[in-house]
Amino acid sequence: MKTVATKRMGLAPWFCSLLLMCCGSNAWAATFCYSYGATLVMNFTVPSTLTIPKNAPNGTVIYNSPQKSPTGAPTFKCDVPGSWGYTNARGSTASDTDPSPIGDTGLGWRLSYGKTYAPAYPEGSLNAASYTFVNSVGFTLYKIGEIKSGAIDSGQLGNLVGFGLNIIQLNLANSITFTEVSCQTPSVNIDLGKQYSSKFGGIGSTIGQKAFNIALNDCPSGLSSISYRLDPVNPAFDAKQGVLALDAGGATGVGIQITDSNNAVVTLGEAHRFLDTSPSGNYLIPLQAAYYKTADKIEPGKANAALQFTITYQ
Repeated sequence: MKTVATKRMGLAPWFCSLLLMCCGSNAWAATFCYSYGATLVMNFTVPSTLTIPKNAPNGTVIYNSPQKSPTGAPTFKCDVPGSWGYTNARGSTASDTDPSPIGDTGLGWRLSYGKTYAPAYPEGSLNAASYTFVNSVGFTLYKIGEIKSGAIDSGQLGNLVGFGLNIIQLNLANSITFTEVSCQTPSVNIDLGKQYSSKFGGIGSTIGQKAFNIALNDCPSGLSSISYRLDPVNPAFDAKQGVLALDAGGATGVGIQITDSNNAVVTLGEAHRFLDTSPSGNYLIPLQAAYYKTADKIEPGKANAALQFTITYQ
């Protein structure tokens, strides 16, 4: 926000006035807040379609609009200190740093200017002075909840407000259709076969290692990266070492360890980056599973375990 001293002659100001009565006295005081000129309407042409990665966390940036110079924005002033910020025309205006919701779409937005964001009105503070907003203005779209595929209509998105006056109005010049996209991920069954405990070495040794893949099929374009996360259905024996605990009622002294194709441990419960380039088509995440000795004494029996995998797209 930049302050510009302004003196203009021959212009009829738009104004609002607030009459304040001093209690216990017959005196009245008038406070005047006004702008020199009409609200500047800025129209933003946006993509007609947006794809939103499935499982993207709330707060993920979906779209950044180009910023525009607010040429012709009115000068505004007030005789007393006041507030400034942006207001949301598509729903409630969120608190200072949270995006404001666009209906029930699961998307929200914030007004950007320069390299930062405007506060939500009336959380920004202004001194009693004259102002002209000279920073370039735009907006950012975020995922803020469950996505309901549909469209954002064209029209007013919100306003930049100073001293209660609408200084700049932001409009979408066209509607936006948005959909949530993902790859197809079929379930995987891994058969480690029948193994003999005599093949183990000490605690931490493995036997029966077998390669397997998590398939990512029919990945759409529009995704910038893919990460995966493995979470055991039962509590892990050792999440940092990628060791699953076996289902109850079977073998004891044994777990199942997950590693990647280079035999590096895949930590359980943490995200692992798989692809940093834009995916499109089919992919395989190569992994390995092996029996892992967890105790000196091993009791034979069934050795089953389960985990779920979560794919995150950005």
